[in-house]
Amino acid sequence: MTKQPKKSMRELLKDPKNVAAHLKFKAIADAHDEKVAEGAKFFDPVALMARANEVHEVRHPQLGIIRFGELMLSDSEIVSKCKTKDDRSAMAVYLMLKKAYPEMADYTPDTIGGFYRAFPMVEGTSLLQFFLSQPCFLGEKSSNGSNQTQAPTS
Repeated sequence: MTKQPKKSMRELLKDPKNVAAHLKFKAIADAHDEKVAEGAKFFDPVALMARANEVHEVRHPQLGIIRFGELMLSDSEIVSKCKTKDDRSAMAVYLMLKKAYPEMADYTPDTIGGFYRAFPMVEGTSLLQFFLSQPCFLGEKSSNGSNQTQAPTS
């Protein structure tokens, strides 16, 4: 039996079995990279600002279709002028609804209590629970005010 000469690295890389294996693993890696890229989230301020003016529609099991707009940074200035937590929540809900229903009466931080008192309890509670579950709703600060946390959902 004669000893075969060793193949060089270049010859091994050109071997059809190795070329096929390389192409197979490259296809797997490319598919994985593509899947990761599809799931990647990129911060796009232009898209965010365009979305901020959209009216969203969500079907609620009790209330039906809820139409609302997202809160914007400028809305936080208005909400922060409200004196109580209830008024701040009512103002946030009001501002989100007002974007979808511009014909609603106008309320200010000083008069938002009228909106809060006029809303029927069953629907108002369901509406507030719905908005609290939305990522675009106001978060609540921790007791020391250092961290932003998502408002609890029920």
